[in-house]
Amino acid sequence: MRKTFLLFFITFCFTLCQAHAQIKWDAAKFMPLSEVKPGMKGKGYTVFSGTTVEAFDFEVVSVYYDRFPGLHIVWAKGLSDNFKKTGSAGGMSGSPMYINGRLMGALSRSYRNQREHANLFGITPIAFMVKVTEFGMEPNLSYQGTQLFNFGTETVTAGVNPATPLFPNANLLYTRQPTDEFQIDDLSEQLPLPIAMSGVNSDAMQFYKPFFDKFNLMPLESPGGGSPVKKSPIEQGQIVGVAYARGDYSAFGYGTITYIDSDQLLAYGHSRDGEGNVNLAISGGYVHFIMPGSNRSFKVASPTQLIGTLVQDRQAAIAGIIGRQPSYIPVTLNMETVDGELHHKSYEVVRHRSFSPIHIENGAEALVQALAFSSADHTLTIDATITLKAQPELVSRELVYKSVYTSGGSTGGGIARVLRDPLLQLSNNPYTSVEFEKIALNLKLEDKRSGAWIERLQVDKLRYRPGETVEIMMTLRPYLENLTTQNVTITIPDDAPDGLVNLFAMSATTDAQRQRSRAPLNFRQKNINQLVKLLQQQETNSDIILELFLTEPGLTVQGEEFSSLPTSVMSVMNSAKQVGESGYTRGTVLHRNTHTTNYVIYGLRSLELVIDSNAP
Repeated sequence: MRKTFLLFFITFCFTLCQAHAQIKWDAAKFMPLSEVKPGMKGKGYTVFSGTTVEAFDFEVVSVYYDRFPGLHIVWAKGLSDNFKKTGSAGGMSGSPMYINGRLMGALSRSYRNQREHANLFGITPIAFMVKVTEFGMEPNLSYQGTQLFNFGTETVTAGVNPATPLFPNANLLYTRQPTDEFQIDDLSEQLPLPIAMSGVNSDAMQFYKPFFDKFNLMPLESPGGGSPVKKSPIEQGQIVGVAYARGDYSAFGYGTITYIDSDQLLAYGHSRDGEGNVNLAISGGYVHFIMPGSNRSFKVASPTQLIGTLVQDRQAAIAGIIGRQPSYIPVTLNMETVDGELHHKSYEVVRHRSFSPIHIENGAEALVQALAFSSADHTLTIDATITLKAQPELVSRELVYKSVYTSGGSTGGGIARVLRDPLLQLSNNPYTSVEFEKIALNLKLEDKRSGAWIERLQVDKLRYRPGETVEIMMTLRPYLENLTTQNVTITIPDDAPDGLVNLFAMSATTDAQRQRSRAPLNFRQKNINQLVKLLQQQETNSDIILELFLTEPGLTVQGEEFSSLPTSVMSVMNSAKQVGESGYTRGTVLHRNTHTTNYVIYGLRSLELVIDSNAP
């Protein structure tokens, strides 16, 4: 019995070590760069359509030594008709290149705008790709993705109402500006990685374009139903890529498998985006066709089955394990359309600090627009719940957002206004790593534009005692409708000081802008719980915000506001010996409440009132 157990244990340990061992150099299978000479001919392998790997002939033209320090590139030209029709195409990255039956490298680079029939392409030598596995073939279980957005405590402005875009200039989000405005065609570049997304939204693409440019991703339209086959072969020359999203919305960034050794694979011949030791699910794929282009051709593909995990993302290649995969973030979307029908959709999104927010938002927008089928006047009511995974630092795990979006045109914009700010800020916060447990969206669409502007305010007198209730008649101007009146009230606090006060009636959007201007330190959080609290501090944009406001300054200390303090006390608390912990506010809020309407509210109106303890 003891011998049997010992044999089992040794076998288990050997199997475990073998499963995670690096790919070894095999001179019988691989051709070293030293043997590659101009004029040599060989065969490349890639999928031009479906899942059939086809061969194409090529001839070595030259070798670039130290194209990058320590990395050499073999240049070749395609000879076969199937390759000449398309040239090197996005999605061919990783196509294995053989000379005399030995793997020499992977197709990885090319020039733009080549003259017809030139068909020049670059090959990453296999030796550099094999070395990638020396970094280890275990997934990084603590991996959450690189922070690709420029956030800092000075620039985060939590508490923004969802009707106000947080980022009016998308380019400011990124560490590198887009380079589409100019192309240097005499420089070679790695082939772009197509990323096929179902229901691509042009507005979202415009916002995220700098992001895709930065990582050499080529966003493409993908059929929502996926590929005609659900399972593709796992072999050299087949499509492989990161399945960023799966389900009723899909997003799939792909290249080609170069080499498989047992349960390990090499692909691309260049990085995905160079994040090092990673943990991302990878999928097989199906090629619908190759779209020829004068500037650049590209494969149009859809994902098939999940096949394993990407574990290394390095300059010369990506490396993965065939088999197990990491978990996804589940997203559910329930939507009632104008005909009263309830639609249930779901998809799952990869866990990544920067990719998760993009594809949660894009997926929701794509599905809403697919279900709406209209660009007419509409009102979209949004109820969103973001649930975070439990962890000791978090006091609250659930963020609930209720908003109404009304417009003429695309229905998708409302989703971005609700989700973008909290998803990006939570994912990229500087305090602690947070994980999304699930996202739930409940939506209702109506075929009318329910917006209203605050036209005027009217009160029955101008002098009030502390503790007295102010009766207000408010006139609204609805979109393409007659004026309507709303009777609202606000009560003056019992301890309100005598003097002049302002009465504001405003939209939630205007209120959010005023509060950030009035007391900016109130929005400068110091930890993850303060951030979650600030992200929850928003009013529904169908509410009218009523506020009694004093022009006297107050003080914010460590995120908490103090009002009606004596000048001497404020001077001591806002000592010149420290900075960043405290600061004056531009005025003091005496009291505020909300009035719910059936409209999305716009604008602001104000009146001056007098608080007088001796008023009749």
